[in-house]
Amino acid sequence: MVKQKKILITGVNGLVGYRLSEYLREMTSWSVIGTSRKKGPMVDCIADLTKKVDVERIKKSIQPDVIIHTAAIVGANECDKYPEICYTTNVDATANLCEIFSNSYFIYFSTCAVYDTPTGRCNELCETSASNYYVQTKLEAEEYVKKMNNHVILRPSVIFGFVDHHKNNNYFMQLLEIIRSKRVMYSPRDQFFNPIYVDTVVDILVKIIESDVQGIYNIGSTEVISKYEFNSLLMEIFDLDRNYIEGVTSEFFSVKRPQMGTISSEKIQRDLPYHIPTLIEMFERLHSTSKEKIEAYLISS
Repeated sequence: MVKQKKILITGVNGLVGYRLSEYLREMTSWSVIGTSRKKGPMVDCIADLTKKVDVERIKKSIQPDVIIHTAAIVGANECDKYPEICYTTNVDATANLCEIFSNSYFIYFSTCAVYDTPTGRCNELCETSASNYYVQTKLEAEEYVKKMNNHVILRPSVIFGFVDHHKNNNYFMQLLEIIRSKRVMYSPRDQFFNPIYVDTVVDILVKIIESDVQGIYNIGSTEVISKYEFNSLLMEIFDLDRNYIEGVTSEFFSVKRPQMGTISSEKIQRDLPYHIPTLIEMFERLHSTSKEKIEAYLISS
């Protein structure tokens, strides 16, 4: 393990922030401070990052070597519905952190949805464009991060995992919630992506911190799968009722999303180095750690 580090993680009530904070506290000797707007098991400091005074208050208590900025509004529908809140949360908060912690190693979570090409398989040099307002805010926030001397911008595909400590809308939890409420998930057959398990993301983040790499990196599975196929496979592995899923086309949805939102993660694997597990290996890891919790979740009210 590398020398002692001070780590500031934003958004620790979210999927990645929570799991990363949990892992670092248990498995390393690093000093970890977690922030969020609300109380939570991993929250050390309640703060509104859109307010400079709150960010300055955090700086008085910690001079972090590394900032991992996961806090964001990630729903395209929500961003379209509440554009001002989306902008302040995704852009202004990032700008405040970059300004006030200008000397820290800054790891920022953007999105692979910045790529919107008919062919997909985008590497980090592919052209970017905003297919919706959420993506627009992430691209604007990236520009602040790029001005930092030491930074990594991560453009992940959909990150999935099980969360039982609070409400979370990651793709897998959406599926479980729909099944629990006995509704049907309408899942696109013509939208393709490279989903990645949250614990794999944590593995990658630890390697990034240890290696001090710089630049933009895609992170996702090395396999391409449709969202319908992804959900169907998870339902098969966890023996869930297939009557709760229906395959549809993209025209079914009001918010536009890239149909071929696929990426190449060769660069991150080469530079760290790190081998991203197969989707089946990720599913098996999820199954081995969460099967009983998922069963209990589905029968709870």
